[in-house]
Amino acid sequence: MKRIISTILVFVLVLASFTACGKEEKETTNPEPTTAAENSDTDTAEEPVEEAEVPALSGKIVIATNMTNVVDTTLKDLAQGFMDANPGTEIIYEAIKDYETVVATRISGGEAPDIYMSIDGMTPDTLADYFLPLDDLDIKWDDILFSRNNTGSDGKIYAIADSVGYTGIVYNKAAFKAAGVESVPRTMDEFWTVCEKLKAAGITPMVTAFKDIWPIYPWCDWNIAQLAMNGDPKGKNLYVDKDEIYDETILTYMNIIREMNKKGYLEADIMSANWDQLKLDMAQGKAGMYYIETWFPQQVVDAGANKEDVGMFPFPEAKYVYSTAGKSYGVSKDCENPDLAKAYLKYMIEGGKHALAVSTIPADTTAQIDDVFAAELMSFGVPAGNSDITVTAFMDIKNQIELDDQGFLLSYVLEPDDAKAKALCDEWNAKWAAARADIVK
Repeated sequence: MKRIISTILVFVLVLASFTACGKEEKETTNPEPTTAAENSDTDTAEEPVEEAEVPALSGKIVIATNMTNVVDTTLKDLAQGFMDANPGTEIIYEAIKDYETVVATRISGGEAPDIYMSIDGMTPDTLADYFLPLDDLDIKWDDILFSRNNTGSDGKIYAIADSVGYTGIVYNKAAFKAAGVESVPRTMDEFWTVCEKLKAAGITPMVTAFKDIWPIYPWCDWNIAQLAMNGDPKGKNLYVDKDEIYDETILTYMNIIREMNKKGYLEADIMSANWDQLKLDMAQGKAGMYYIETWFPQQVVDAGANKEDVGMFPFPEAKYVYSTAGKSYGVSKDCENPDLAKAYLKYMIEGGKHALAVSTIPADTTAQIDDVFAAELMSFGVPAGNSDITVTAFMDIKNQIELDDQGFLLSYVLEPDDAKAKALCDEWNAKWAAARADIVK
């Protein structure tokens, strides 16, 4: 998908029933059966051909997941449903907290899980180095949003999205009420006022889980920044033609969280702020807001919050609510039981079974869903939009200079001196310009 998500998708999200749109069925004309007389000069009909019997699935596969909170509950139930329907199979979910690092290490050591999510650094040119092609998967690709996002340079599909995420600010309504905040902020001036009221009430305005680093990813994503601030779907691809990876747009965006740190609107000790504590603080009303996707609110409820106390609103003044494929799963090229792995991957995706098991919005548009959090997010009238598929050149440049965008943001936010913070940007811009000149001919 290379353009802004259609009005149809946005409309679907705000339906009270939140029923995902089904694809319009195309009428087909079936020709009349051809008689034997029309096919042969004789009256003798051909002997019927017996169909080959499909071998039963068997064996064991391992699926790596970062959903540590449901690996022993809903994901276990999901796997059991498949095993009940396919006796002789064993499906195991392996929970990995530090997912990107652990999976990358296992891949390099030749011990990749049978099914795992694509990770940062993979490009269309390298997908075939990690995954088996899925083009032979018996699935209705047109029913799956973002289904072509993981297409390799050879034109084959190597991973498939299980879900769709919509980015916004999750907030605790009880915390807002306790701080005297009567409505969610729609402008940046209103946002700063809300932060000050929350802080005055002894509530952390915005949480980050900085210690775990990955939870801050929406704050340093070029796609989100370009779409939210400029309405530009080209996102990361713009920087293939720019010598500044940290330009005015992304810096304006990142400076918001940097300013929050200066004003004491983040956790008191952000270097000890972790993911588990973040969820508890949001659930207990000790924290007011967290910038993340629609997969997160249910985790706050699971951590003890009343469902009616959790909501979502768009980033103030954003031109679009950023929409993206959720986790994209592929079958390892080293998988020893690819038939079973592909069968289970299809089982995960169809009907949104895996997405629903982890409380996210299915990429399968035929799935029946009811997500009150996404419905509230879209009720503010800010349209959903998505970015163009990232070109290989962007990732090649980023990989060559070993730019860790979340790690950079951490350093940038923690640097109290504005001149030194600017020097950090200048350093990486110089590296980007040099690598770009080498790669982009």
